Amino acid sequence: MINNSLFLISGVYFLLNVAIQSSTIFIPLLGAQLGASNFQVGLIGAAYGGAYLLASLYSGQQSDRQGKLRFVRVGLLLSTVAFAGQLLAQHLLSLALVRAGVGLSLGVTTAALVAYAFESGADMGRFSSYSSLGWIGGAIAAAFLNDFDDLFAASTICCTLAFILSLFLSPPREGKAIAKRESTPQLSAVIKQGFPVYLAIFLRHLGAASVWIILPLYFTSLGLDRFWIGLLWGTNYVVQVIVMRSLERFHPQRVFAFGQALSIVVFLGYVLIHYRWPLLLVQAMPGVAWACLYVGALLLVLRAGEDRGTASGIFQATLNLCNAVGPFLGGMIAQGWGYRGVMLFAAALGVGGMIVAVPQSRTQSETSKSLSG
Repeated sequence: MINNSLFLISGVYFLLNVAIQSSTIFIPLLGAQLGASNFQVGLIGAAYGGAYLLASLYSGQQSDRQGKLRFVRVGLLLSTVAFAGQLLAQHLLSLALVRAGVGLSLGVTTAALVAYAFESGADMGRFSSYSSLGWIGGAIAAAFLNDFDDLFAASTICCTLAFILSLFLSPPREGKAIAKRESTPQLSAVIKQGFPVYLAIFLRHLGAASVWIILPLYFTSLGLDRFWIGLLWGTNYVVQVIVMRSLERFHPQRVFAFGQALSIVVFLGYVLIHYRWPLLLVQAMPGVAWACLYVGALLLVLRAGEDRGTASGIFQATLNLCNAVGPFLGGMIAQGWGYRGVMLFAAALGVGGMIVAVPQSRTQSETSKSLSG
């Protein structure tokens, strides 16, 4: 019974991420086609990220009190409507509003979905890999479906299928399930409990988000064509899928700290290496780094207490705050100090994250030893 449930929830997560990625890839191009400036494209992205952030915080908190599965299904249904709404976006304002609606809907479902999977006894490394697998599927869909309407229709269909699958899920009876709370968890208390992890992931991911927005332009400046850029991007996703599936057997604190350290190497590698084949190796490293960071951090915050929906919501909100702010920082720094300035900025933030992550790793490891001894 539990294996069937885990198969279904993994399918939901995969389809949802196919829908997200196949829509997201060409939103900047659609905005430009509708006459948006670079700044306005950034505002459209900020509308999406900001709505996602707020909805993740609220819905994750409420799902601890009202039940995760309710928010998973409601969020998926809202997401289906929001993805379909993209087909009607004919002006910049309507595109910004629809993308904010997509972010809000995803915020309702994602935090609850991750917490539900954890409480159902899922291997969180394997479960997380389905998000990266979905990104690969979305990128493939974007490669074959060049028309915006076709991509948005494909996103709607995938999200509809995810919603249908969610109807066959049942509340967890085994694994790490807990009873619903009678009162709403305190957001400040959950943030305080996992603050070192949230801060470390924020610093690293803020730097990464500032790099990803300019990285295709940087690769182009090195003489790489679209085929090589696509190959480098795909390498990252494939490595994520492979590595995530084998991480839960390791101590999450060490995994998390290793991801932080490797991220610094990656950003410095972009600065130092300018040739195609060595760049392929460098581009595989972010896949390892992100797999370790994401799975390690997720396990740390979900295992820290019983308010897992709230913790998951804060975690998702942290990532989306970076996704909203990072591109603006990347563009500003690139304008003044060039592409390599962005890489060095990200590496510096990575060092900050490492300073936070390593003491956290040691403390958690010592606590685990004392409890087991």
